[in-house]
Amino acid sequence: MGTEKTRECQDGEEHSLSEVIDRLEEAGNEERVEVNDVLDIFSDRSLGVLLSLFGLIAAIPLIGAVPGVSILTGTMILLAIARSTFGRGALHLPEVVGSKYIEKSKFDKGLETARPAVEKVDKVLSRRITFLIDGRVQRLLLSLAAALLAVSMYPLALVPWGVQAPAAGIVAFGLALMARDGLFALFGYLLSGVTLYLILAFL
Repeated sequence: MGTEKTRECQDGEEHSLSEVIDRLEEAGNEERVEVNDVLDIFSDRSLGVLLSLFGLIAAIPLIGAVPGVSILTGTMILLAIARSTFGRGALHLPEVVGSKYIEKSKFDKGLETARPAVEKVDKVLSRRITFLIDGRVQRLLLSLAAALLAVSMYPLALVPWGVQAPAAGIVAFGLALMARDGLFALFGYLLSGVTLYLILAFL
């Protein structure tokens, strides 16, 4: 299934998008993947991993295009940011929402379609321009920008491919935190500007 599994770091967390996809492949059963199946696997992860996770799900066309997925992932991103900022415990949704699902075959196909691009992104990750990430103010600004991108996914869900820019920006912010790569933080801020343009132009 896909390329050889990458090893997670000793802290047990994912530090690349390939590792996030590896974990996602374990979610659900042979027939379907429910929202709470994904949350059960990633419930104890850091904000960087969660931003990368939910942003990636929304950005993958075969998965993010399923009706309601972009809005649901936007909600989960906001909850992840709230938990990171205010310490509100584990992420979990009521059964009426958490039981929403996608067919396992479609889910896995979407992951494998995204894997080649994901692996290329992982190769350019590096610890650099860390002053954009280190410190409470920098992390607060990044979290606020990611939250605004998540909110923008609600109206942009009405625009064909409209959530791709904010979803990619959220992934970039997640990677910036995961790998302490300030270049990806800059990319996330750039996509925030693109998202603002989309909102003004189409809504």
